[in-house]
Amino acid sequence: MRSRRSIAAATAVLTALGVTVVTAPVAAAAPVLPAGFVLTDTPTGQPAGELTDVAYLPDGSVLTTGKRGSVHWTPNGGQPQEVASIPVYSGGSLGLTSIAVAPDYTTSRTIYTARALMTGTGDRVLRVSKWHAQGAEAPTALTDESVVLEFAANSDTRGIQDLAMDPTGTALWIAVGDNAADDTVDGFALRALDPNQPTGKILRVDPRGLGIADNPLYDPTDRASWRSRNYLSGLRDPRIALDPRGAVVVTDTGRTVRHEVNIALPGQSSKWPCWEGNDKTPGYQDLPECTGVTNTAPKFEIGQSGGGAASYSGESYPERYRESHFVADKSAGTLSTFRFNSAGESVNQPAVFASSLGSPVSITTAPNGDIVVADAESSALRRLSYRPANKAPVADFTATIDPATRTVSFDAGMSTDPDYDHLTYQWDFGDGTTGSGRTSEHTYGPESTTTATLTVKDIHGVVTSSSQTITPGMAGPTITLIPPIQGTVYSSRATVEISAESNDPIDGPITVAWTAEQRRCPTDNSCTTTLVRTGTGSPLRLDFPEETDSSLVLTGTVTNGRNVVAKARYVARPRLARLTIAGSHPAQITVEPGRSANRLVTAGSPLKLSAPYAALDGAAFHRWADSFSTDTNREIRMPAGDLTLRADYLSPIEKRYADEPALRTTLGAPVGREVIESPGHWQAYANGRLYGTWRTRVTAVYGRIHEKYVALGAHAFLGAPSSDEFPGKVGDGRFNHFEGGPTTGAGTIYWTPASDAAAIYGPVREKWVETGAEAGVLGHPTTDLAATPDGVGRYGHFVNSSIYWTEQTGAHFVRGAIREKWKALGWERYFGYPTTDEIGTPDNVGRYNHFSQVGSIYWTPSTGAYEVHGWIRERWAAVGWENGLGYPTTDETWTPYGTGKYNHFRKGNEEHSIYWRFGTSSAFDVRGAIRNRWRQLGWETSYLGFPTSGEYDVPGGKRSDFQNGYIVFTAATGAVVDRRY
Repeated sequence: MRSRRSIAAATAVLTALGVTVVTAPVAAAAPVLPAGFVLTDTPTGQPAGELTDVAYLPDGSVLTTGKRGSVHWTPNGGQPQEVASIPVYSGGSLGLTSIAVAPDYTTSRTIYTARALMTGTGDRVLRVSKWHAQGAEAPTALTDESVVLEFAANSDTRGIQDLAMDPTGTALWIAVGDNAADDTVDGFALRALDPNQPTGKILRVDPRGLGIADNPLYDPTDRASWRSRNYLSGLRDPRIALDPRGAVVVTDTGRTVRHEVNIALPGQSSKWPCWEGNDKTPGYQDLPECTGVTNTAPKFEIGQSGGGAASYSGESYPERYRESHFVADKSAGTLSTFRFNSAGESVNQPAVFASSLGSPVSITTAPNGDIVVADAESSALRRLSYRPANKAPVADFTATIDPATRTVSFDAGMSTDPDYDHLTYQWDFGDGTTGSGRTSEHTYGPESTTTATLTVKDIHGVVTSSSQTITPGMAGPTITLIPPIQGTVYSSRATVEISAESNDPIDGPITVAWTAEQRRCPTDNSCTTTLVRTGTGSPLRLDFPEETDSSLVLTGTVTNGRNVVAKARYVARPRLARLTIAGSHPAQITVEPGRSANRLVTAGSPLKLSAPYAALDGAAFHRWADSFSTDTNREIRMPAGDLTLRADYLSPIEKRYADEPALRTTLGAPVGREVIESPGHWQAYANGRLYGTWRTRVTAVYGRIHEKYVALGAHAFLGAPSSDEFPGKVGDGRFNHFEGGPTTGAGTIYWTPASDAAAIYGPVREKWVETGAEAGVLGHPTTDLAATPDGVGRYGHFVNSSIYWTEQTGAHFVRGAIREKWKALGWERYFGYPTTDEIGTPDNVGRYNHFSQVGSIYWTPSTGAYEVHGWIRERWAAVGWENGLGYPTTDETWTPYGTGKYNHFRKGNEEHSIYWRFGTSSAFDVRGAIRNRWRQLGWETSYLGFPTSGEYDVPGGKRSDFQNGYIVFTAATGAVVDRRY
């Protein structure tokens, strides 16, 4: 378990809580620690290599789990004992993997386990169970198993990896691996992306295993669905740590790269298996399911093999480590630290804190906050303490004399350790003999008076002593406390009144001397003791402390004339109520004193609440929900009953939605929670979405444009909208612009009632914008951008126009009659792709487009649109295009017998032609009167055949040569004569 110890541990303020015993080092290499830090080891009883997890009980003892199903309990300073052996399936990395303790364990005796097992039908399943721990004090057995959740296992790897119990006891966090095979690209891993599947997730459920209402995808009609239980997805091998200030930290071990550290935000996906860290995953990246999946970058990439994380919230470590997170690397045997602030921003980069720690598989915190590593290599719990901050123990004892036997019973139960360390006890009875143990008994000889001394030592070797006078042959004084009639627990400032009666066999009644000490034991921190009152006589009256986490320790002492003392102690404990403070967005809200926003505090105590200006997801503080105060800081007094407060945060998306009634009406009610995903944040509504990125303000997309956007893949395809929906510049159209996805470039979706919604992007859109968009010559798009049949190009159709693009030609538009001609010819299949936009001719009469397959289409109002290509087009270009022969009046056409091709042209009132004969690489023009004569003779079917030259000058006129003769035009007479050679 990677959560903090139970809150209840902090309430046992006067119990000397020991959590470790010093043993010989078991790691092969000496641990490397920062200056001042020391390791102490606690045995777990688990076989070497089998330890999987650890959880502290409220009394400071620990439960550990072994891979093959064993649950062991180690008492403070004692030796481990097996509590249970649970049936498991332990193939591969599966087995009994995690344990968590309910915050109310003292009364409920509830614990949770995660394991794999075989069903009666021989199927592998992964299961989270709830158990009852038998035994009045120490757990002796686990009984009454009830299944919290269960599902089929796919492989022997990465099952249910981790459990953590929310301090309120209302939420159980469950980290589930992808359960996919390692040695191949396993399609099962893709379930990590599907919120309707349990694997590759952080699940958040109530103690019965049902989804919690504020989960991001919660469905009140199906609370048992995986969707309702899902909190975070896209994980491979996760562990979880609950930060007492309000964050949820998830570490996720990658397959081939350093593992990720993230702050878990509701509804997010870390995008495994398509992405690992900041890189696409080899093998998986080419799967269709990973197309268009954009990454969610981790906060950090750290280490190679995950062993979990823990939040340090104590105060004994040096300042630079406070409020840090510790992350274990199992394979490297290291601990690293990192910090982030209340806005979720990195404060420092991860740095190795300690190394040669064996094989850490789990991290938790000791009762005083010290980091404790579960080392599978040695099967020991390795506690990291900062020795300079260690507080000395307090030695105190009582002695009860039996004069008849001269036997004295010694009890060191009044001794305490501020750091909850295990203490050892050494007795010097004052007659040259010694003893050990918390209690001891000694029979004295003839001595009439002696001095007994108790020496206590903590795990760091710090010793403290206390002495008393002993009269073995004469009974000492007695003191009897008269318990207060008010009860045993007190609110802040309530009056505590206590009396005592005393007597001595010789001196009679003795006046009681009182000391009143305030003992403050914050959660995950050392205790501090302050003397607040001394006095004599009965009764003693004083007010209960205002500070939370405090108790009053009232000690009555009587001393007879022989200097023998008797002591009695009363502990006035706090009346505790649970304070729960949450943000509408995940936020690190602190409560002073103590920091943690979810804990038990003293009724009536003053508390200072502080909400950060920004939540962990960047949302801005709005107000306190109960008081409507907009001040992030406030002070309260804790009532006698439980109190829940909420700090409301508004993301830019929520603020815009709240501020604009008309927009709320258009979008409808929110669906699910706001999602943080590249390229920013987005929120779904009944009729659309709002997006917010660092590059743009909050923008809206809705209606038919939204439907088209989602159908194309939404932001994974086109990026976030860079504009709201706006009316078009002409007509009744509407549009949104988009930032552009990884393969599209900037995009636009345009809608009209007639053509519906159409999407264009990239170079085609750039050309469209260049022409004036919908207000330009092309009009609005009428189709989505699509691939051409040959797969080479892309195109979009517009009102009576089109834009075609290839990497070689770029984007060019074709429109009107030229487009219709090109379309009739078979689009790009015949002429190739346009290499120019539609351009006006130099004489301002016609318009044309050139195409990649040596073709052109020309248009004039009088001729219409016709194509010219190949050798005929080359000849036409050589003689000056339309300035030479005029404009084409036919497409390139086969001659009647298929022996050649031709185009006719017109310039002014004159008709011209260019003919090409099959099998040749040249075409020739035939003009004016010579063309008319040739036409009269029957064109190429006449005796002259095909032209073999263009028209050229001869004395007095013009001449054209043909295969079998020539035609001459005489300018002076207008005569046209044909001749054979």
